[in-house]
Amino acid sequence: MATQTDYYALLGVARSATDEQIRSAYRKLARQYHPDVNSASDASERFKAITEAYEVLTDPQRRQRYDMFGSTTGGLGDFGIGDLFETFFGGDLRRREPRGPMRGADLRMEIEIDLIDAVQGRERVITVPRLETCERCHGNGAEPGTSTSTCATCNGRGEVRQVQQSVFGRFVNVSTCPRCGGAGKTVDKQCTRCRGEGRERKDREIGLSIPAGIDDGQQLRVAGEGEAGMRGGPTGDLYVLIRLKEHALFRREGDDLVHLARLSPAQAALGDEIGVPTIEGPEAKVRVPAGAQHGQMVRVRGKGVPHLGGSGRGDQLVYLDVVIPRTLTKEERRLYGQLRDMEGPTSQDGDSQDFFGRMKDAMGGG
Repeated sequence: MATQTDYYALLGVARSATDEQIRSAYRKLARQYHPDVNSASDASERFKAITEAYEVLTDPQRRQRYDMFGSTTGGLGDFGIGDLFETFFGGDLRRREPRGPMRGADLRMEIEIDLIDAVQGRERVITVPRLETCERCHGNGAEPGTSTSTCATCNGRGEVRQVQQSVFGRFVNVSTCPRCGGAGKTVDKQCTRCRGEGRERKDREIGLSIPAGIDDGQQLRVAGEGEAGMRGGPTGDLYVLIRLKEHALFRREGDDLVHLARLSPAQAALGDEIGVPTIEGPEAKVRVPAGAQHGQMVRVRGKGVPHLGGSGRGDQLVYLDVVIPRTLTKEERRLYGQLRDMEGPTSQDGDSQDFFGRMKDAMGGG
């Protein structure tokens, strides 16, 4: 019987974790184990495992099944009919290939997008390598002009049956036909292009619609753009994992955008109105209050990221960075000296909690 992976332990979150906590844990681990940045031999498998855990735990229905049964496949979890079969008869029903039409495999790929694309949304063309129905034989595996015939081994059933006697009585073992692979038909001559498989590998350009508000680590599902099915089966789906590139001026926090604005000590002390860039171009005017402190935040409403699938958008959070000049002109030195003499020595007494709070703000909230 297979061991069921603990998705919560894999992501390092509690079973009561919110979607945001799960998403945050996944982002951290995905950046750590992504094969492009981690050359360890197990990085790729680890990345696949945490991605699977993230997909299950952020889907309400799959998470509910997992919480109830320890599996996303139903009440039996990983111990099903196949395990019972193997325990008593030494076989494994789960390894039996299905006969007849087979659905194509789902595909997963990852793309990077700019922050502006996540804000405004965009249409993009991506290239997907996949198995498609062979254009020469149209998927039947036979060379054009040749015929197909009913498989002589299974008589078109696609499976063979063997009767065995055991201590439990008469037992019928059903397996996929080894000659036709479950198709029920054989070809007189295999297609020279796909060698009888009915599918060929191609690079296909596909249009992808990126919605405004999408975040790093989220997936887009493109129905019917996975690999072609076999024996007339339906096509699989394509799942595209979104990665956001770093931006020179903004950092995303949820649907808010964080920007750092530099001020002189005079601007901070006296207050000022400054222009700050926004993600979509035009500057926004921000009023800096007199006596503004280093690390203080001013909110610009409605200049963040649109809410995915909803109305409205986040805000732009402008953190004030009071810059102390490293070099002074003679006149500046004279004026700063006058200011120092007027102010007198600064008292070192005060609330230690307030002091350490200001230190935390000055260090960027770390």
